[in-house]
Order: sequence, then C-alpha cells, then structure tokens
Amino acid sequence: MDAAVAAGCEALQLFLRPPTRWAAAPLGAAEAVRFRAAATAAGLRAFCFAHAPYLLNPASEDPVLRERSVAVLADELRRAGALGLAGVVLHPGSAGGGDRGEAEARCRAALAEALDRAGSSAARLLLEGQAGSGGQLGRTPAELARLVESAGPGGRVGVCLDSAHLWGAGFDLLGDGWERVLGELGEHWGMPAPQLFHGNDTEVELGSRRDRHAPPGEGRLGRAFFSRMLTDERCAELPVVLEIPPGDGNALVKKALVRLRRWEKRAAARPDA
Repeated sequence: MDAAVAAGCEALQLFLRPPTRWAAAPLGAAEAVRFRAAATAAGLRAFCFAHAPYLLNPASEDPVLRERSVAVLADELRRAGALGLAGVVLHPGSAGGGDRGEAEARCRAALAEALDRAGSSAARLLLEGQAGSGGQLGRTPAELARLVESAGPGGRVGVCLDSAHLWGAGFDLLGDGWERVLGELGEHWGMPAPQLFHGNDTEVELGSRRDRHAPPGEGRLGRAFFSRMLTDERCAELPVVLEIPPGDGNALVKKALVRLRRWEKRAAARPDA
C-alpha cells in the first residue's frame, strides 16, 4: 500500500497468492483489518482489486482442473471480501481445441458454482476480456455476457477490459473500436463502461490474438487512444490499472502515470483537437 501511495497511484491491483501457484498462505482476521485500515487511509478503499491466479481454467474439459479452478476462485472471492476489495479479476479460461459452445457452458456452470461457494460476503467477480489466442473465451463484451447466468449492472459479476487485449482481439481502438466496445457493454451488460480497465499499450498487430503489454506510449495505441479514453465522460469514474514492468522503485510506473496525466490534461484542455 505504501508503495502505491508513493508512486502516486489512485487504484491498485494485487495478487492474493502467487499467480502461478494454487496454494495460498492463511489470511487472518487481524491482517484483513490492517489492510482495510491502510486502504482507507490511502484513499484507495474503493479502488483495490485482486487478480486471480493464471492457472485457473473454469472452462476446461478436465474435471480435476475445473474443480480446482472453482475451489480457488471461491477462496479468492472470500479473501477479497474479507479485505474489502472492489473485485476479483478473472481470465475466464480457454476451450483449447474443443468446441467453444461447450466450453462456454462449462465456464458458466463453474462460475455460478464458485459464486455460490464463496457466499454473500464475497467480493464481486470481474470477468476480463481476452485477446483470443489458444481458444480463449471472452474476446468481446458480448462473449463475456454469455459466460454468466445473468449479466447486468448491480450483479455479482462485472467486467474488466484491457486495451492490449481488445486490440489483439480485433477492436481498432484508433478507429471505431472504442465505440464498438462501449456499445456492446451497453447492449449486453447494461452499463456505460466496465468496472475496471487495464490501460496497457501493445506492439502486436491489430487482430493478432496475441497478448503483449507495453507501457502507455510505447506501443501502437499511444497518446491518441489513451487521451480519448481518459477524457471520455462515460469513463469519468473508471479506475485504470497498469500491468507493466514496475522498474526499480516503481520508476516505470511513475513515468507512465506522469505521461497519462499529462495527456489527459492536454486533451481536456483541447477537446476538439
């Protein structure tokens, strides 16, 4: 928390266990109380999120992997609830080489089971859109909506979008792609913007289905997209998280934040430029 404040962050995303491991250390009640107090003191209480481990695949044909995914996701949701986090971000998994419709059905059932196991005090689940490689599910807001039993505002499941993933999935964010994205959110989720946005640039080709992150301004999206997104009135309350190498002492994060705030200020001062 102290590092986030020192870097000038207004939102925070963390892991509640190592991202490539199933096991997690115990979370004590006193530790949860201390975290809540620290988040409140830092002004980040409503803007702290967790990211689920990358190992999870609730859409898997393997019943053992799917069960482990459900169990860990339920635990992540309970832990995040105890910490007072605003949500748990999840990559919804992959169909592999199998049938996508069947994989979506497995994922939908697994997510419903995880939410049921997590209980009413759990944090909200945020499904993250993916670039689409290897049979990944949820490339669009419409596809994400098919993975939940009831998509809509105020529910236990929301949306996290990533600019690098959207570009890889084929949304031309330098053209009409941003309006297409928000249009799909409105149509299929009944919301003007996602609950969380991963503001990553990328160097991959549009529609490549590849997931590669770069600091804002060091990829194909650059100032043009980020200025547009940051000054979009529909996204005025949207928390944005960077998923980039932090650098020594978070130097790269600090540099990216300065750049984004400069772009936002200039774009707001010249809305028609």
